Amino acid sequence: MLIFYTFDVRNKTNLAAMENDSNLAALARIKDLEGELSSLREKIYFLEKENISIKEEKEKYHLISDYALDWEFWIDPKGEFKWISPSCNDLTGYTANEFFHDSNLFFEIIYTDDVIRIRQFLHDSISFMQIGQFIEFRLLTRTKHLRWCELNSKAIFDKFGGYLGQRGSIRDITRLKTALGQIRELSESQVWEMKAKQKYRDEIAGKDREMVSSLVRIAQKNEMVLYLRKNLSVIRNTLPGPIRTKVTAMLEKIDEHQRTQIFNWDDFKLHFEKVNHGFFERLKGKYPHLTIKDQRLCAYIHLGLPTKDIAGLINITPESAEIGRIRLRKKLELDRSQNLALFLQKI
Repeated sequence: MLIFYTFDVRNKTNLAAMENDSNLAALARIKDLEGELSSLREKIYFLEKENISIKEEKEKYHLISDYALDWEFWIDPKGEFKWISPSCNDLTGYTANEFFHDSNLFFEIIYTDDVIRIRQFLHDSISFMQIGQFIEFRLLTRTKHLRWCELNSKAIFDKFGGYLGQRGSIRDITRLKTALGQIRELSESQVWEMKAKQKYRDEIAGKDREMVSSLVRIAQKNEMVLYLRKNLSVIRNTLPGPIRTKVTAMLEKIDEHQRTQIFNWDDFKLHFEKVNHGFFERLKGKYPHLTIKDQRLCAYIHLGLPTKDIAGLINITPESAEIGRIRLRKKLELDRSQNLALFLQKI
């Protein structure tokens, strides 16, 4: 009996010692983990500070690049635009997005005689065949004004020395050229600019005529359909039963056709904006209270459509269309002496 008791006491003593060792190991591990956690918190703190600093630096560089006076851009080693500063709009009238969406736009606005020279200059810059050079060239703005420009190019690299392409800077030197009397072939440039402007005006006039012709055909068709329907409705009640039934069916088909052949305003607006850039944006900017219906009426009047044709387009009577014109004049705050069509054409 004594032997078993002694063995039990020793057993309990060993278990207590093992439990104590386990607790000490757990406390030591907890202490190690707390140390690691403290170290991680410190690293997170410094990383957050560094991230804030990087973000501030990034915002600063964005401000500097986005508000640069000159037109800045970055071309990769393949010759494709990677970045274009918003200042391109100040010089050319075209936005950075337009240059990105149309890869040929950059060369399309360059004066014809200078295109080959510019292509060669960019090719030589990208391939390191020339370093630290500049070139003067001419371009045409969106409004067909001639501008003299100077293009400088410089190679850019990443922090590991990898070649990223060329950073270009285009500066408007038209005034400088004029002041120094260095504009060559001035008379030919003026003639070319005048021809380009006239061609631009002729293209707009031609497209306007196409739209007006298309709208007039639609209006005349709608007017004829309404005329036929009105007369069929009048004579229907004077016809015998079987014929009256057929006429009723015809009227229903006419109504169904008119419902399915709805004039597509969105397509018209898209084509109208291609010819008259920014018309609706300028109109809404000056008169934000105008409704979609008012904007449609403004576009039709801008094209010179008479009241009768406008009525045919929107399936109303000429009298209702005239009332719409009167209400529009009030919204535009025009007095009786002002011509509505001329006023809208100047927007």
